[in-house]
Amino acid sequence: MNLNPSRRVGISTWAPLLILAVVLMPKLGLACPQPGEFSETTPENCRLVEVGMRANLEGRYSAAEAVWAELRLLAPGDPSAALGEIETAWWRLILNEGAVQNDVTILRAAEEAIRLADERLAREPRDARALYQKGSALLHRARLNGIRRHYIKAGREGEKGRALIEQSVEIDPKEKDRLYSLGLYAYYTDAVPELLKWIDWLWFIPKGDRDQGLHYLKEVHRAGGLHATDAAFILMNIHTYHGPTDLPAALETGRDLHARFPDNVLFHSELVEVLLKIGFYDEAIKEARSLEQKKPSEAEASVRPLLARILRAQALLLSGETEEAWTLLEAIDGETAPLPVWGGAWLHLVRGQVWDTRGERGAAIEEYERVLGLEGARYNPRAGLIAQAALEEPFVPERYRELPMVGAGPP
Repeated sequence: MNLNPSRRVGISTWAPLLILAVVLMPKLGLACPQPGEFSETTPENCRLVEVGMRANLEGRYSAAEAVWAELRLLAPGDPSAALGEIETAWWRLILNEGAVQNDVTILRAAEEAIRLADERLAREPRDARALYQKGSALLHRARLNGIRRHYIKAGREGEKGRALIEQSVEIDPKEKDRLYSLGLYAYYTDAVPELLKWIDWLWFIPKGDRDQGLHYLKEVHRAGGLHATDAAFILMNIHTYHGPTDLPAALETGRDLHARFPDNVLFHSELVEVLLKIGFYDEAIKEARSLEQKKPSEAEASVRPLLARILRAQALLLSGETEEAWTLLEAIDGETAPLPVWGGAWLHLVRGQVWDTRGERGAAIEEYERVLGLEGARYNPRAGLIAQAALEEPFVPERYRELPMVGAGPP
């Protein structure tokens, strides 16, 4: 089954294209001082940054927030704590994008980071770290404004942030981690218009460069700095969802991330997705079942175990176990179940695929239309693309495949 982009792409749910980049937008820009250099950035502060970032990667967001509170006390004039707080809020948001409770944290902390960076820049306009930190805060705010439909502000602030970070890199090119934010910005501002090319407000979106963005991300990954793991995760998702895909590379990274951070349900969930797309259904079923049994303490993470059950049902369906797949799906209520805000779309999609496999075309069409009828944060563009294609050609497990969300390369 060939999937072509649908006109019903929803701006508020760009996952997996954008939200995976959103959470990993520029981080702290914290460079430890050399001996004898005066700076609020002490070795202890650097240690705290590493501890907080590690907590995020392990899915321990409350612990990370405690670290940022401690860092703020130790270095009240440094934007690092505020940017760390934003980082953790984005990790929370990606797990359940439509939930907006983290928006206030992101906006408030971005304002703090910009104010503190401006104070430093007033004293030294060519302070490379302050330029980077202000640019990072602007890009964080721009991305949030984008997914919340404040498009003009998002475009303006995004370009301002990019210019500041480029200036920072020009002044201090040895800080390779700063290329991470530029890599994301260059890649996704090139990719977004292709996915959303029917949207009439795209005049403000800058023209990016995917090749340059990929180059930066790979360089950051190779450098092995604070952002290396984040770059690996972004590259994994690009390889999974964007043409030309590279599913073996995505799978290698996904297995590595899950092995290193087994309690991070986001990494685990994305591994299941890669296993599904590459056709390793037995392993997908095993990993999905493992994820279903987890009981994460963080509220945002608690929506992923039941989503794993839907993914397991899809793997069962694709491996020929139609009735077992239906048994998993039948009891789930898409309106009340603890799923991501957009999780109901995926539930109705897989139910439609089961009905098609059973030869019940009318029931299948009804489910696909429910997917396409969802609005706002509940609409999922990837599910919508697949549902639209299934309305045109009935789902058949043996012929099923997904084309990339972005790019015309082979699946």
